[in-house]
Amino acid sequence: MATEISIDQIVSAPDGDTEIIDDTTLPEIMLNHVQEHGDEVALRWKRYGIWEEYDWNEYYERVKHITLGLETLGFESDDILFTIGYNRPHQLWAWLAAQTMGGMAAPNYEDTLPEGIGDQLELLSPKVAYAEDQEMVDKLLQVADRAPSLEAIVYRDEKGMFRYDDTVVPVMSYEEIEDRGRERAGKEVTDTEFEERIRSLDPQSPAMLPPTSGTTGMPKRVKLSHFNFVNLANAAIEIDPLPEGSDYFSYLPMAWIGEQMILMAAAFLGGWTANFPEEPETESEDLREIGPEIIFSSPGAYEGWVADIKAQIENTTWLKRKVYETAMNIGEQYAEYVSGDKRDEEPSSWLKFKHWASYWVAYRPILDKIGLKRAKNVYTGGGPLGEDHFQYYHALGVPLKQIWGQSEVCGFVTMHRDNDIQVDTVGEVFPNVEVGITPGGELLVRGPVVTSGYYNQPEKTEEALEGEWLHTDDFGAITDDGHIKVFDRMDDVLELNDGSAVAPISVETKLKFNPYIKEALVVGDKRESLATVLNIRFDNVSEWADQRDIQYAGYRDLTQKEPVLDLLKGVIEETNEKLDEHKIERFVILFKEFDADDGEMTRTGKIRREIVTNRYQEIIDGMYAGQETVEMDVTITYQDGRESVEHGEMTVVDVPIATEAIADGGGVDG
Repeated sequence: MATEISIDQIVSAPDGDTEIIDDTTLPEIMLNHVQEHGDEVALRWKRYGIWEEYDWNEYYERVKHITLGLETLGFESDDILFTIGYNRPHQLWAWLAAQTMGGMAAPNYEDTLPEGIGDQLELLSPKVAYAEDQEMVDKLLQVADRAPSLEAIVYRDEKGMFRYDDTVVPVMSYEEIEDRGRERAGKEVTDTEFEERIRSLDPQSPAMLPPTSGTTGMPKRVKLSHFNFVNLANAAIEIDPLPEGSDYFSYLPMAWIGEQMILMAAAFLGGWTANFPEEPETESEDLREIGPEIIFSSPGAYEGWVADIKAQIENTTWLKRKVYETAMNIGEQYAEYVSGDKRDEEPSSWLKFKHWASYWVAYRPILDKIGLKRAKNVYTGGGPLGEDHFQYYHALGVPLKQIWGQSEVCGFVTMHRDNDIQVDTVGEVFPNVEVGITPGGELLVRGPVVTSGYYNQPEKTEEALEGEWLHTDDFGAITDDGHIKVFDRMDDVLELNDGSAVAPISVETKLKFNPYIKEALVVGDKRESLATVLNIRFDNVSEWADQRDIQYAGYRDLTQKEPVLDLLKGVIEETNEKLDEHKIERFVILFKEFDADDGEMTRTGKIRREIVTNRYQEIIDGMYAGQETVEMDVTITYQDGRESVEHGEMTVVDVPIATEAIADGGGVDG
């Protein structure tokens, strides 16, 4: 007999719940747009330097043709469409086509290695695969034998796609599949029959199988229904409404659950316009051209923008630097009233005026360069964004809000509300959702956003779901006013020798506020103090070195230059001043970057802490043993699957800790 789950506290939405929608599917919402305002712009895609627009009528026709074309390949209800590609409307249309037939779409990160693709093919047994280009087709063909169910690979980009006539799995173009569907439309399947097919879909049936982040191993596949997506999107729009036609820019990986939720559900319900970049290399330029009202990005993107801004300011004229520093000082004061300690107070009229003036003189030109000039609904999710970064954007006048969630809950569980943004929380609970907390501090979730389980992995489902409650494995707290705090993953919290608990990610985000640090791994479990392994942000550090005439031969050599070590030592000392109790006492700069291809990071940009800690245990042990240098061999994996062994020798740098009275404290540091 199962024991009842122990929950200390449960919190729900501050303004109550909203209506549950249980009779609508995603393709049906698309169809409603066609019938209500089919000539309005649904999406844009930049091709050859020109933004091509597609209204809802054409959107619907493209989905219909790819649906009827996929049927000629034997695709039917409950089948899986495996997709891998860049941000393109074609992948989105293919997802909706699979759903229209009662099937599911299973997106993958475009830089996944062949071995990882093979693992997913074995797990999913898809009927058809969509691939963006020749490189991704080749990856699929390398491991196609691991999915005997695979009937065809459909590619979008025709560049280089010749001599693929005799392959282990038939390879054909997206255009050919659409042509097949176009031939059938109106003849074999009438418009009325196709519409009836959409209207008859079951809202409770699985629509998407997004991957989990894979921080602890091979990504699992989460079963999410139309019901999950529609109700989460409805709640999100209830909190933060925007007019129809508002622009969203799609550049986060399409395998990421947050991107799927906005592209298919929120954009559908809200009538927003999705914008797709021309190429991954043109994303920054294309984002600036659109200047969207809606921005949803990962912490890494926000960290990168801050690093770029700071680096450019350091290299500008004295006058511009002085204007920036003055404006940011005003902005930091103002941000305290928006999301800081003074958020319950009203800023003075003089401060409001100075912030308004600073916006037009300094902030607006900065925001224009990164594409945030028109942004109204601005969100970060997929991991915690450090408080320093968060406040930086509020200083610039950007209304940034934190979202917390995961694939198992359709992406979102909590979000900051207007006029109640707290820098140290991830906001309040969505309507119709409840968050509970166990005596051990684990956060639990229940409601219409929660998955029914993992695809083809019943044992993993049993571990994650306990009755109506989903175990998030996130260690957090619930504040007196109903906000949620997330400290770290349950398994990632460090316990020092004195029994103190430290959330390493909170220290790492402080380190990454500096423009010279790209990644940091903070360690110290069962040790007497904290240490860290760093990755430098090469573009910024190399420019800093060039200005000082420091000679170096690439990334590895630059990381071990004495001036660079001194630079990073200063960064650690500055960070230590912000830490309440436990300080970083030594560090090394790793001779290579943490890399997803080496299994060190997830495809969403999170460090796979257990794997990385085990891999670099020699370095960690060396730091704590008091060695002056540490060295080790590391196997590097390239994108084509080739491997090489690289040897690195790194200097261990001790950081002096200022002698000061440190108050005893409990709980989690950071």
